[in-house]
Order: sequence, then structure tokens, then C-alpha cells
Amino acid sequence: DGTLHRFGAHSTVVATGGFGRCYYSCTSAHTCTGDGGGAVSRQGLPLQDLEFVQFHPTGIFPAGCLMTEGCRGEGGILKNSNGDPFMATYAPTAKDLASRDVVSRAMTMEIREGRGVGPHKDHVYLHLDHLPPETLRERLPGISETAKIFAGVDVTKEPIPVLPTVHYNMGGIPTNWKAQVIKHAGGKDEIVKGLLAAGEAGCASVHGANRLGANSLLDLVVFGRQAADTTAELVKPNSPPVEIPKNAGAETIARFDKFRNASGPIPTATLRKELQLTMQKYAPVYRNSKDLETGKVEV
Repeated sequence: DGTLHRFGAHSTVVATGGFGRCYYSCTSAHTCTGDGGGAVSRQGLPLQDLEFVQFHPTGIFPAGCLMTEGCRGEGGILKNSNGDPFMATYAPTAKDLASRDVVSRAMTMEIREGRGVGPHKDHVYLHLDHLPPETLRERLPGISETAKIFAGVDVTKEPIPVLPTVHYNMGGIPTNWKAQVIKHAGGKDEIVKGLLAAGEAGCASVHGANRLGANSLLDLVVFGRQAADTTAELVKPNSPPVEIPKNAGAETIARFDKFRNASGPIPTATLRKELQLTMQKYAPVYRNSKDLETGKVEV
């Protein structure tokens, strides 16, 4: 019925995902808009390693749906507007099988140097059309279907338009190994009582600056369970109710109502797209201080 309810919780777990959707092309769910990290930041708590954003080299342009590395594993080749298989230039031995960051940087260099494809020369082509159709049907059936739906291409006859696509945020809300949120005060880490974080929203810093494949699921399983175990350890059955101040949440509701009842001339979708394009342009795979300063002003 639209009413808002307050719950007095002994333990709150933030598991809201990353902030991939602040970029135009990403593989994240549409709900990954950084809400958990934003809520924590507004309470004056720090966030960690936000600059460590992983790009997957082959997201469908512009939808962002993933073309798995299996495409290149089966013999897929990336080509620029000249038809050149450019990965041999950047990784002579591994070529198209080079790691995610290497391929993403190579694609970005090709696009920046004017060898991208499309009307705006802002992506490249992934070719599978040289592979036997029976191999594609047998080894990459899901990819063929995804390319047809989101790019409108028949992979047996046409290349797939692809672009380095935001895939994972290594940074987030800092936690210890028990999934408890921590802050730095007086030269040491302090636990924020009753607050935990897990998954892409959290940052136990197990991924460093560049997560390895499949470790996001491992992260979820390990720290998701640990968050539950920590809560079970600290919150005993029949614990006394949490005392909530009478005005708790009033500031949040006022902020929410301000957005909800805004009547300005700019639609939310327009602002969102402007933010996404700005991030895609000024904070991509390659970054420099000038672009970051410009992007900061634009945002």
C-alpha cells in the first residue's frame, strides 16, 4: 500500500551490488546503482578502492550484455575498421586470448586512434563468422542467441559489435574478514557496530585491483555466509529490542520525497544518460588527470 516501515535491527547487511550502472555500457543488473555505498557514505563512513573498476573486453555495443571469453577461446577474432586483427600488435603471443585488462586496453587504443567501427567509430567487431556454423551451434548456442536479440546479428554471417564494458567494482564498503564494516580512526581500524557488507557492495579487499574470473561468486558465497555467521555469533536469541530515536529516518524520507516530488524540466532518464556517457568518456579503461578533472566538473 506504499507505506514506509522502520525496523529496529541488531544487525544490518548491505548487499546492494556495485555501481556499474553509472556507466553507459555495463554488464551489471539495472539495480546496481551504488545505493548501498551511497547510504554508507552519507553517514560519514569511508568507501575503499572505488577507482578499481574492471572492464570486460567484449560487451555487446551498446547494450552491454556479455559476450563470454569463450567466444575468443573458440577462435573468435577482434578486428578494427580496417579489418585488421589488431590483438597481434598488443599481445603477439596470446593475441585474442590475452587477459581482460590487456584486451580492453587494446580495444580502447584502437578506438581512440580512430580505427573504431560504426557511425561514431566507438566500438570494434568480434568475428565468429569464420567458424563452422555447427561449432557455433554446439559450443556457443547462448552467444548466438544473445547476439541475435541484443545486436540483431547472425553470428554465422556477421561480426558482433563489442565495446569494453564495465563488469565489476573491486572497491566498496570496507570490511574485515568477518564481513563487519570498518572505519579508520586514531590510526587504527574500528568496527562499525551492527553494520556488515557482502558481495560487490563490500570490499574485504580479496580482489586487489583486478578480480579474477569466477571469484565474484566465490566472494558472495564466502562473505555472504560469513555475514550470517557473524550475526548469529553477535546477536543472541531474545536480545532486547533496539531503541530507535523517534525521528530516525526522517532525514532520509525528506530526501526521498524531494526526489519523488521534483517537478523540474529534466527527466530522470536524461540525467542518468548524461552521467553514464560522462563516466564512459572521462573514466574509462585509460585515465589521466586532465580527463578526470574534466569529468568531475561535468558530473
